[in-house]
Amino acid sequence: MPQNLQQLKKRIKTSQSIAQITKAMEMIAASKIRKAQNSVEKHNPYAKKISFMVQKILTDRDLLEGIEMFSKERRGKKFIYVISPDKGLCGGLVVNLFKKLNSYASKDDVIVSVGKKAGNYALKYGYNVLASFNMGTSFPKYEDIFPMLELARKYYMSAEASAVSVVYTKFKNMLAQEAVAKEIFPVKQDENFKDNGIDYVMEPGGAQILKDLMPYYLEVEFYGALMNSYASEQASRMTAMGNAKENANEISQSLTNLYNKSRQEKITNEILDLANGQQGI
Repeated sequence: MPQNLQQLKKRIKTSQSIAQITKAMEMIAASKIRKAQNSVEKHNPYAKKISFMVQKILTDRDLLEGIEMFSKERRGKKFIYVISPDKGLCGGLVVNLFKKLNSYASKDDVIVSVGKKAGNYALKYGYNVLASFNMGTSFPKYEDIFPMLELARKYYMSAEASAVSVVYTKFKNMLAQEAVAKEIFPVKQDENFKDNGIDYVMEPGGAQILKDLMPYYLEVEFYGALMNSYASEQASRMTAMGNAKENANEISQSLTNLYNKSRQEKITNEILDLANGQQGI
């Protein structure tokens, strides 16, 4: 039985419109991720130097005295940043992020959400949300992180929190992003750290230098997580929109074939009816 041709035309037009929209969103995400990759490359040398200096002090046994404030393990609730997109259409990125949050955080931990998705989820499932910030749709600026980090400094320095962590999506490549939970404080010695073998004379001392470095260390670690989250969001959205575009095009082609077949059937039936009518005269 022939399909309703008018209905098929509407469905074809709808699928073509969806393909155009998803293609545009894919191209926007692709342009944003290129900018994110360039920004990460520019940020990396500074971040690596800060991390090297911190690890250099932590691995020097002569400098360990006086840095317990930043390296000693504590007990109690954690202070956790959760970084998510503001919007959806990112494939499984948001779901995987919240699975990681559920496995890492407890209801007693203090949560600061960055991104509307994280804020809505944390409130819905009863987490202890201290503050919420928007992620935004443009690349995060360095100056945007200072109000967010002020809360962590207050809680950790006053010993109200045992650790400062960030749950975010780590960007590996265009096709792979991984939800991770990274502990910033207390600062732990990196087992893979390799010293360059150069002896440094540190004034006024390792403990004081480490104390002075901690604000910058917190900034580069958190900003790195923020940039990774943004890049992961764009890569995941680009992949999701690319798949959606292909599916919409396939549906459009399938419906077009069905439309043509139904139209031919209708024409054939009309010719048969006309021929039968002429024979009956």
